[in-house]
Amino acid sequence: MDQVEQRLARLFREERSRWESSYPQLRPGLAALESFVLGGGKRIRPRCVYWGNRAAGAEGNCADLVDVGAAIELFHAFALVHDDVMDGSDQRRHKPTIHRQFATMHRAEQWRGDERRVSEGFAILLGDLAFVYSTMLLRGAPPRLHALFDEMRIELHVGQYLDLSCAATGAAGDVVITDIARFKTAKYTVERPLHIGAALAGRSDLDMCLSRFGMAVGEAFQLRDDLLGVFGSPDTTGKPAGDDLRDGKMTLLLQWAIGAERPPAAALDRLGTDSLSEADVAEITAFIIESGAVARAERRIDRLVCEARDVLEDTRVSHGVQDDVIDGLRELAETAAWRCT
Repeated sequence: MDQVEQRLARLFREERSRWESSYPQLRPGLAALESFVLGGGKRIRPRCVYWGNRAAGAEGNCADLVDVGAAIELFHAFALVHDDVMDGSDQRRHKPTIHRQFATMHRAEQWRGDERRVSEGFAILLGDLAFVYSTMLLRGAPPRLHALFDEMRIELHVGQYLDLSCAATGAAGDVVITDIARFKTAKYTVERPLHIGAALAGRSDLDMCLSRFGMAVGEAFQLRDDLLGVFGSPDTTGKPAGDDLRDGKMTLLLQWAIGAERPPAAALDRLGTDSLSEADVAEITAFIIESGAVARAERRIDRLVCEARDVLEDTRVSHGVQDDVIDGLRELAETAAWRCT
């Protein structure tokens, strides 16, 4: 992933050189976006692009592959910046979110206008800029890759809309919540990047195998994300404990807990509201554990990883994928499922 990091750094150097001497007002914005993009992250999507390309028989070292890996990471930055605005999040990766950074600047510099509108406006524009940079890096890519990238972007936005709708209305069922996880995580994080990597090698015959593997790993990734969103330590996740509860996110984990045969926690009525207290968060987390939902999620994650491993073994035999690629994909699955951030 070093080449992807270098490509991203070069992009920001070029953009700063292009704009900042004429428009010094852009410096804090470009600096905030550059710091956000280069300041951490699991880079799981560029890794999936790489392993999809290797699975298709390529060497995984072409310049186009690096550009696509950087493009998908910039698109991810766009999604996270906007997600933080929609959720009103204070922290991301142990640092203030971009809109919070601009809120601090607004107060310190005594800018005009409403602090929230100005700071969120800057964040939205910087997220949009990351989206444009992402598209810019895809110039010259083959048509099939553009089609896959477009489908991935549509799926993410559909999932994000459904997620926001469920949080706002409180109306959701297992099918909708499962589809949200598929669109926002399984397909976006694993399946589509694998397809994109294979498309760069000019192959589509692996798509079914990559989909079976990607959807299993992606679901495990989302379930782990759900667990971390409630029980994760701020020291490792970079976000406050119980963040998903404050945002009112109706995850599969929470749906399982509510569906258990036991009285629900009274604090559930305050999910996603300003009145949700630390005591309420503690009550809901205890309820989720006692309902058996956590144990159910861990069992499901284990089964999904086993399923992903079985797919890899089938793919090794049916498509002659090299052992080092199988090993890399297996490690990717295990990291996604059992990570602590």
